Amino acid sequence: MQDEHIVESVLGGDIQAFELLVLKYQKPVFRSVLSILKNEAEAEDITQEAFVKAYEKLSTLQNRAGFYAWIKRIGINLALNQYDKNKWMVDVTSDNTEYDFFDNVPVYQTPEGEILKDELKKYIKLFIDSLPEKLRLVLVLREIDELSYEDISEMLKIPVGTVRSRLFNARQILKDRLLKQGLADELSRVN
Repeated sequence: MQDEHIVESVLGGDIQAFELLVLKYQKPVFRSVLSILKNEAEAEDITQEAFVKAYEKLSTLQNRAGFYAWIKRIGINLALNQYDKNKWMVDVTSDNTEYDFFDNVPVYQTPEGEILKDELKKYIKLFIDSLPEKLRLVLVLREIDELSYEDISEMLKIPVGTVRSRLFNARQILKDRLLKQGLADELSRVN
């Protein structure tokens, strides 16, 4: 059943139908929230809160087929608010996620390549965690949560140009730090 039909069913009085949306989108929303908060218990609470808010405000959703984008935006906004309260570090991986940011790090399929990939993971995570908060959030939202520049702009309430600038600066800092470690040269040699 498509999202818009489920939403219409819920709005028509079939409260049980909302559970279908929760089952369908709970994991991806949780992963997005976790990538910001870096705390599983907190991410579970925020994910649950996002679905409660979505249920309460479901009648305001104009694009019924866009439920997933809407619930993800609610979850990320709540996570960002919680992050601002706690100022926790952002995690780019989790043992419970299906997607790992580092799956995109290219290496040869050799024992040496795997060692290099492990070394890169360690340094990239360290360098991302040490980025200034403004740069780190934009990088995580774009590269890990794969949000558009426009969505990031809307969530952080900054112009799209600022999103692009912060993303460029974050990537440049990571590249410079990897070069200093002698790892960026290796990265460019392996495809």
